[in-house]
Amino acid sequence: MSLKKTNCHINKLKVRYSEIDCQRIVYNSHYLTYFDISISEMMDELFDQEEYIKQTNNEFHTVNANMNFKSPAMLNDKIEVYTAIKKIGNSSLTFIAEIYRENSDEILNEGEITWVNTNQEEMKSSPIPEELKAKFNKYLVS
Repeated sequence: MSLKKTNCHINKLKVRYSEIDCQRIVYNSHYLTYFDISISEMMDELFDQEEYIKQTNNEFHTVNANMNFKSPAMLNDKIEVYTAIKKIGNSSLTFIAEIYRENSDEILNEGEITWVNTNQEEMKSSPIPEELKAKFNKYLVS
């Protein structure tokens, strides 16, 4: 299933010189950065993350990240990161994301990232408030 055919968040980025390696392709760890930036942009659209941290003393932490490289992105490529929520758990969110070159259906990379809502004093998982879960449903795909 392509995320292009779902209700997902789209973030556009441009590959910069500092993100490529000596082979002139994006160094693999930068794909995780692209995923992280895009998830952050999606979350900023849904709620005020800083206010949530101040009010609840909870913050989301990445606990798992997997990616599957398909084809390289290169210097100055304009890329689109399609991001959605695969699962809303009691205290966790699982995101899925796909990276495409702009105006192309060729997938460059796909990833799955899991965040856990964590109480910052106890450093233990904490249930996601129902009002946040309702907001996350906007980008939930099945």
